[in-house]
Amino acid sequence: MLYGAAALALATLTSPDTIRTALASAASALVEATPFIFAGVALASVLRRSGAVVAHLGCGCAGGPSARSLPAAAATWLLFGPFVATARYAAATLVTRVLRRVRGEDVCRDAQRAHPLAELRAVLPAALLGGACAQIFAGFDPARLSPVEGAAIGAALGFGAAGCGLGAVALAAALRVHAPAMAAAFLCVAGIVDLRALRVIRAPIRTQHDALAYVLLAAATALIASRNGDALVHPALVLPLWGCALAAVFSAARYRRAQCATARFAPSLMLLGALIGAPPPAYHATETTLTQLFAGERLTFTGVLSCENGTCGLVRYAITCCRADAAPVVVRLSVPPREPAGTWLRATGRIDESHGDLRLVAQSLELIPPPPDPFIYR
Repeated sequence: MLYGAAALALATLTSPDTIRTALASAASALVEATPFIFAGVALASVLRRSGAVVAHLGCGCAGGPSARSLPAAAATWLLFGPFVATARYAAATLVTRVLRRVRGEDVCRDAQRAHPLAELRAVLPAALLGGACAQIFAGFDPARLSPVEGAAIGAALGFGAAGCGLGAVALAAALRVHAPAMAAAFLCVAGIVDLRALRVIRAPIRTQHDALAYVLLAAATALIASRNGDALVHPALVLPLWGCALAAVFSAARYRRAQCATARFAPSLMLLGALIGAPPPAYHATETTLTQLFAGERLTFTGVLSCENGTCGLVRYAITCCRADAAPVVVRLSVPPREPAGTWLRATGRIDESHGDLRLVAQSLELIPPPPDPFIYR
């Protein structure tokens, strides 16, 4: 119901470009998860160990707390730092032990049956919700909420809407851009003490192998890798994505007679995101600026011109892992330029401080065409 409500709100209240951007953000979260998923499944197959080991190696779609996933912990480390990643992993491990004692059973017993298509399907709901939330919060200013209200909403989302470990991290990254308190509360609950982890009876994994799904997955990962990330994921993932494409081709040949329609949803969305592309996320004026600047520093910065209430700045979005965690990097200009908003400019000048704000005193402004890749990568 929550996923359906978010999709309905996005479809009825926004423009086609916004829907396209939301789909691209959801696809980017799936693409980012794919190398981790294949690596976890491959290691689990080689080790042939218990379900508990598989739960640590996969994306977190097994039963029990999903924050035990090592790939999810790595993604958390990159996005939120080592302290948050370590604390979530330790808390999830502790909750797993408590649940095992209370239930008297292995909460990870069905993790052994996980395979790439099943884990991608587990990531799909959180990826879709993350893409929708990123667009909803772009039009709604969470600053209107008090920290307590934001934290309450984040905790509720974490308890009822958390997907697998990687999906929860992607959703938290989308929340952090516009609502840090909400994202913090979400991370304290999702993957640790959420509904997915605490429910006693877990439905078995019904997603089976499907030849067409593997073909779609191979096409999507190969296309995105050939385009150096295609503005969906960080270029550092290009080589792992090529490996995923080869593995998907091998799986398609191996399971050439297998059919499972539900397994095709996630690969189809990944291929759709690569084919339709999407414009950069819409920017609404906030206090977000380029960090570590100081008065007197010389700077050259390229971005799209955004003006609001007489204040103009150059905006560029930065990606840490995937498009779902894209955050605005803004350099305010001391004098509004003559060019209309939406124009791409390259500004060179000196940073000056005025009334506690840092602004760029532009000595030159060069009109440039929109770059093929509108993002910068950290």
